[in-house]
Amino acid sequence: MAREPPGAARTEVTTSGRLMYLVVSLLSLGGGCLVAVSHPLMPLLVSGVFLGLLPLFFWRPWIGLLTLPALMPVLNFAPWTGWLIVDEFDLLVLAVVSAGYLRMWKDGSGGKHWKTLATLLALCVLLIGRGLTDSSIDRLNWYSDYMTPLNSLRVGKSLLWLALLFPLVAQAAEVLPHRQAMRDFFRAALLGSGWVVLAVVWERTFYPGLADIYTPYRTVALFWEMHHGGAALDAYLVLVAPLLVWAWHTTGSCTGRMLLGTFILIFGYACLTTFSRGVVFAVGGALVLQCVLQGWQARKEILDWRRIRLSSAFVLAALALQVFLVFATDSFMNYRLQETDRDFGGRLEHWERGLRQLESPTDWLFGIGLGKLPSRWSRSGDGLVLPGRYEMAEEADGKPGLRLSGPDSRDTDEDFGRLFALSQRFAAHTSALHRISMTARSGQGARVLVQVCASHLLYPARCIEEVLAVSPSGWQALKTDLHGWLFEEPAWQRAGHGVFMLSVLTPGTIVEIRDVHVGIGGENLLRNPQFKVHEGRWFPQSFGYFLPWHIDNLYLELLVEIGLVGLIAFVTVVVSATWGFFRSYLEGETFSTELLSSVSGLLALGLVVSVLDMPRVAMLAGLMMVWGRKFLTEKCE
Repeated sequence: MAREPPGAARTEVTTSGRLMYLVVSLLSLGGGCLVAVSHPLMPLLVSGVFLGLLPLFFWRPWIGLLTLPALMPVLNFAPWTGWLIVDEFDLLVLAVVSAGYLRMWKDGSGGKHWKTLATLLALCVLLIGRGLTDSSIDRLNWYSDYMTPLNSLRVGKSLLWLALLFPLVAQAAEVLPHRQAMRDFFRAALLGSGWVVLAVVWERTFYPGLADIYTPYRTVALFWEMHHGGAALDAYLVLVAPLLVWAWHTTGSCTGRMLLGTFILIFGYACLTTFSRGVVFAVGGALVLQCVLQGWQARKEILDWRRIRLSSAFVLAALALQVFLVFATDSFMNYRLQETDRDFGGRLEHWERGLRQLESPTDWLFGIGLGKLPSRWSRSGDGLVLPGRYEMAEEADGKPGLRLSGPDSRDTDEDFGRLFALSQRFAAHTSALHRISMTARSGQGARVLVQVCASHLLYPARCIEEVLAVSPSGWQALKTDLHGWLFEEPAWQRAGHGVFMLSVLTPGTIVEIRDVHVGIGGENLLRNPQFKVHEGRWFPQSFGYFLPWHIDNLYLELLVEIGLVGLIAFVTVVVSATWGFFRSYLEGETFSTELLSSVSGLLALGLVVSVLDMPRVAMLAGLMMVWGRKFLTEKCE
């Protein structure tokens, strides 16, 4: 992106505005330092990187803005840290905000944006603060789960980040060439998609295999938000797919087209191997819309078939072959298509159950609170049984420990407990023996499942397991040896990681656990085996049952959590932005076709995906709309 032109117009900011920018900068700096030093893996390194980025982003704030779409897919290490509410991407946002606002304070620029910022921040504080009001507020920590009040912060932080980034984007739009800015943003987003494609290839190579389209396995890449269902990868692919068409049209060299064509084919493979009906049809619909818009813009040229390059025909043919192999064979995708009617019936029932959470006119108008749907469901007795819960806390004797719960209903089959596990990842090794020991107690007696698996996220693979019995008495030592090869011989399979998982199978019981040991001889492969609250490392996972955590519909989730008022406000903002993109399209602006296609695809996917409960993807979608609105629509007016 070009540097700020000399003599660029600046709007002087008032004293109140400058003070506000300084306060936001300092608060972001303080919040970032607090999160960084609390990092359970490498606090010194994370703190150093956070502080080291500040001078760069202060020097050129637009560099910070472009790192957001470029690094978003990789900056979340939840399975290793155990963090659910905050992640490393939040640190990047705080660095961009802190440095950018300090620069605006120093330059006295952005004068017409501080009032908008104040309004947006007030709305975010109101939405998040309402969700934080709960009697269990005293149980909050860095490792709080989705059933705690802090889930309001997790869900609402995408809105908060967008509010804070809005003045920075608006200020950059005043001084930067809009075409170059749009190109750079698209390229940054495509760079981010490169990380996703690499992760998909690694994941499917590790399990179940690159060419295996029959095994029931849905790819997740590095979007850990999917461990409780959702479709973060699906939403991301829908957003980025139209940008690849733009890149293809703007790449002229043979070498560039060869590399980009290869990437497009792998990207198509990633879309198809999600085996998500929603993503296939949303991406397809977005690309069809993009082709129609581009065809109408260049309708005289599009009719000349001689203009179609041989490389384009080859890529389209290869993509068509991929689609044929997935849809014309006995693949997992076809199995899911056959289940569509049954799944839709269950989805309708789930939506109706969600709407029943609106119990009063106030709920219908203003919702039950942002991020509070999971906790409301768990307390409503509406038939949504949790397969398990966990809490790390000190016991009465002052020693740290874990309280691990089985399914919360005694009417549930014991195997239901296999759908939830508390997990920790450890370094890969090729031992055929894993020795496991722990100290546990249960007042009612329980069965505890211990597993060691070679897996990624949603699908445990190559597992060895044992069920341990905890008698209804005091603390007791549990030991077992798990025999079996976890990692096979090929080097690419040894590139994976081992996952240790704990589950309580007995419904309606709580098991207290201390001092877990997994390893070979005296070496413990686990970190924080005593379950100390401030050391984290433990990550909750769910398998095949995600109903209690989201409603699987963006519009219904908005209605339930922030009411008709919030839903109408959301629709108004989206329609306004989309209409601005369409006006730019009518004026011949090429970037508008990509924005219209991406936004339309995501809105269509929102009919079956909640979106808002995936903060990173929700923020990227919002940033794309804000970026297009400020750099494209307003520049063309």
